[in-house]
Amino acid sequence: MAQTKGNGSGVGEFVTGTLVSKANLLAILVDTGGDLQAEDDAYGEAVERALSIVQPLMYVIPTAANGQIHAIVDGSQFDATSVQKQLRGIGTQVANSYSFASATVTLGTGLVVS
Repeated sequence: MAQTKGNGSGVGEFVTGTLVSKANLLAILVDTGGDLQAEDDAYGEAVERALSIVQPLMYVIPTAANGQIHAIVDGSQFDATSVQKQLRGIGTQVANSYSFASATVTLGTGLVVS
């Protein structure tokens, strides 16, 4: 039986398999389009450039060649489509000729902490 107010009020938000935010936060996945492992140790490189646009509250960049940034952002100040356009708008940056031309930004539907 479906829960209603006064009879288990609010339990609908505890459904398994659903990412729930209690503080207007969004989980996002940014795919910058290329390997970030050599882009995190000097001024103006791709990691710094991407993070300046994404403005994460929390993030991790996995040690892998896939170019991903997993982040938590302020949902009231974030538009995935606009951020994706801004990243792609960088094109190929001067530092190390890193290309953001195929960058994507996807809203998260899950969360894994290890």
